[in-house]
Amino acid sequence: MRKKLTRNEWKMLVASLGVIGFVIALGTIFVASPAFDTFRTPERMREFIKQFGSLGPAVFIFLQIIQVIIAPIPGQVIGFASGYLFGPFLGTIYTMVGATIGFYLIFVFARRFGRPLVEKFVDHKILRKFDYLDHDKGIFALFLIFLLPMFPDDAICYIAGLTKIRIRTLLLISILGRLPGYIVLNLVGGGIAEH
Repeated sequence: MRKKLTRNEWKMLVASLGVIGFVIALGTIFVASPAFDTFRTPERMREFIKQFGSLGPAVFIFLQIIQVIIAPIPGQVIGFASGYLFGPFLGTIYTMVGATIGFYLIFVFARRFGRPLVEKFVDHKILRKFDYLDHDKGIFALFLIFLLPMFPDDAICYIAGLTKIRIRTLLLISILGRLPGYIVLNLVGGGIAEH
């Protein structure tokens, strides 16, 4: 027999669906608009962000969150662009802030809404391939997946949210795993901007 949701659980469900809907709607509008071509190269992205002046970092962080949640912009482009836009140090910080918020939202949504939600964002082949992450060695395997650039780490975030690993632990793994790659991308982007 299925348990009925309490009033607070209903409020939480409606609020979570609202946030998901808002992010998806913004991302869809963004991807469908001609402005999306702006984000295919770091130079175009730099011009776009510059027009926001002092709000540029906040806009960039929001774009990074969208990139993590629905991946409309290639992750390497946005990581490279942050160093190009803000320099290696600030670029890495802004990238990590946006990515961490995005990872957190994915973990929470996946945990709350389960496999039906994850199946909407993750290809079934990838989902079957990484289902083993729920076992004992999931923490180390997740760390390696985030560390190595050849894995679809945004999709893995959804799968990781289905595991029994605590969200705090998942966040720590994702931050430690992605940080080296983001540092390298920002250093390269910052170096090119200087020249």
